[in-house]
Amino acid sequence: MALIDDIKKRTEEGLKTLKETAQDIAFNVERQAMIGKRKYLDVAKLQRSIQKVNAEIGEYVYDQFTCEKMVSPEDPFIRDRIASITRMRLTIKDIEDEIAELERSKPQR
Repeated sequence: MALIDDIKKRTEEGLKTLKETAQDIAFNVERQAMIGKRKYLDVAKLQRSIQKVNAEIGEYVYDQFTCEKMVSPEDPFIRDRIASITRMRLTIKDIEDEIAELERSKPQR
């Protein structure tokens, strides 16, 4: 009977280890998916938006210069675009902080 009890105990321990390993793998896959989404979709989308706003500023400045008008940082168009870029960069920073936190996270036991 001791042999059967020993086999049963080791089988239970093996199953417990297998279950924990499966949970760790599932956690890591989910974490990597979330990191990938945030990094490659959300941040990339914001960076494209920043590029678009920069292009708008460039076109506006070009148009103003070709019309021989002065351009100032106090210009409402410029000021609004700069504020928009600042907000997007802060959002990117927040996402990067969230990604760093996700990378440090460990599965709960």
